[in-house]
Amino acid sequence: MSEFINNNKARIESIFDFCFKLINGEKGTELIKKHQEAIDCVTANDIVVVVHRLVEANLPMSDMKIGINKALNVFYKPILNQPKLKFSQNHFLEIMMRENRELETRLNEIKPLAKQINQQADEKDLLKTVSILRHKIEELAEIEKHYSRKENVFFPYFENQYPEFKCLGVMWSIHDDIRKVRKDLVEVLSNNSLDLQRINKLMGDLFFFMNTVIFREEYLLFPVAVNAVSEELWEEMNYQSEEIGFSFIEPPVFTKTKNTPKKAFTFEGEQLDTLQLNDTLLNFDTGLITLQQAMMLLNHLPVDITMIDENDRVRFFSNPKDRFFTRSKAIIGRTVQNCHPPESVNVVEDLLKAFKSGEKDSEPFWIQMKGRFILIQYFALRDENGVYKGCIEVSQDLTDIKTLEGEKRLM
Repeated sequence: MSEFINNNKARIESIFDFCFKLINGEKGTELIKKHQEAIDCVTANDIVVVVHRLVEANLPMSDMKIGINKALNVFYKPILNQPKLKFSQNHFLEIMMRENRELETRLNEIKPLAKQINQQADEKDLLKTVSILRHKIEELAEIEKHYSRKENVFFPYFENQYPEFKCLGVMWSIHDDIRKVRKDLVEVLSNNSLDLQRINKLMGDLFFFMNTVIFREEYLLFPVAVNAVSEELWEEMNYQSEEIGFSFIEPPVFTKTKNTPKKAFTFEGEQLDTLQLNDTLLNFDTGLITLQQAMMLLNHLPVDITMIDENDRVRFFSNPKDRFFTRSKAIIGRTVQNCHPPESVNVVEDLLKAFKSGEKDSEPFWIQMKGRFILIQYFALRDENGVYKGCIEVSQDLTDIKTLEGEKRLM
């Protein structure tokens, strides 16, 4: 066993071989026997690195998630024996863990209700329990702020600080599983006729996925991240979290330290103080305006705008009053592929390929979101010679516009 205790590389190779073959259908008992010594001393860092390599092997996400679940059942005891994480109050990760405790409390309140709907014979009592259960499932939507802060603030910083970061895509995929299951549960609990078999299946999935995320955060991802990310960056993440909000807890009050980075814009190693640039005139073909005026113009348009450059990196996003999709400054410089869950990356890649080849110049999509009709349009950016220089995403709420009729010519 000493070979694996003192040799990270050998241990990771053994764990990767175990996981890869498990995902590809080889017998678990034989694999465990072969790799038992490495399994007994596996670490959180080993698993994060191995999952990164599994993602790079282009295994199907559905197969990979099932295989990783099986592997983590095998790794459970050695991972659980790791030292428990402890943080000062209002550290970014302490807040995340506090939200997890609140989520667990709510899940524990839901458990007896889920049992009751399978046991109650009286229709009046059953309908009352279903109503309470549906309300509590709806309240779980608050966890979205937790997941959104991870995806839009934490993930970009971790990607920048830790080279083996592709486990994040697997976790994002589980976030999306949770979103879908919770939405389906609310829908099925709202039906006049109860489909108990489907409700029980969805309840089991919801508990499994949510507890899976909690375990992987606190025993795998966070222990690696705390050593990979500097203290000042954790503080910056807290400030960027305020706009998104917090799940189930009162918004923390943050105190700046002398190490907290200045709110200057950074891209590719260049830091620009926007205070010094506000009065700089921008010379457009159709007029002269200051940087401050340009920002006001963009932020007052009734659309969300995000721009990526020819290297697929996010360069800019507007900040309108009513935003549809969460954005944070942490995504500046991030590849657009990493800004999407794994299941939708192929759509992003296909669209960029069509823009770069000149096959397309634009592409519209439209979705229903929170009762609103949202139009999402993508436009290729080309210079005067037709050379591709990036693209923009423009999102607009058309719900009210679709109701317009006739004419309006007077105030």
